[in-house]
Amino acid sequence: MEWYYSENNERFGPVSDDQMAELAKSGKITAGTLVWREGWSDWRPWQAAGQTPAASGTSVCVECGKAFPPSEMIQYEGSWVCPTCKPVFFQKVKEGVTIGTALNYAGFWVRVLAKIVDGIILQVVGIPLRLLFQNLSSDPDMQLRMAFLGVGISFIINGAYVIFFLGKFGATPGKMALRLRVVLSSGAKISWGRACSRYFAELLSSLTLGIGYLIAAFDDQKRALHDHICDTRVIRLNA
Repeated sequence: MEWYYSENNERFGPVSDDQMAELAKSGKITAGTLVWREGWSDWRPWQAAGQTPAASGTSVCVECGKAFPPSEMIQYEGSWVCPTCKPVFFQKVKEGVTIGTALNYAGFWVRVLAKIVDGIILQVVGIPLRLLFQNLSSDPDMQLRMAFLGVGISFIINGAYVIFFLGKFGATPGKMALRLRVVLSSGAKISWGRACSRYFAELLSSLTLGIGYLIAAFDDQKRALHDHICDTRVIRLNA
């Protein structure tokens, strides 16, 4: 069987089963590398290739796509996992993420809808707060100061809202409502630190007049600018 693979938007091949196994073993081909073979209608990630070849006496890790001797791996419901990927793999099992298949990336418009839902929730909290600050004084200079203070407090509230829900649940309420989740490129849950950095990186998407968000409509993995910066993906959970 002959295989083709993509690297840095360039396509290579054909290569044999044994050559593909060696490339996987060396790490040149990883779980996310797009591959194609005759009979397929489209390119697929290596970990979703199905009949993943391995060199004689080795098995392929379902997470990283590299080949290892079975004695160095564990097997779970037919999937082989290397020691390095074991924590990520079982975290995904715990969270109900489908194992051994490509991530189901959320499209641009469903992400926009989730953003609108979050915006409505934040406005429900923010509008009364801003009105309160504006009515604390009748002095124009003081009202201006209160307006700036209100903006600062709104920024803190927005940040706390996004960072808390992403760090705790991997999704804001808007994303939860539409069964979306923010994950790492491996499909693993993001950390609190990653949730925080993603919030600030998203500010760049806003400061680019929304172009940072629009990138997701044309990216093959539906990544916005802040997803590129933080190596995150937004996926749709299985029903």
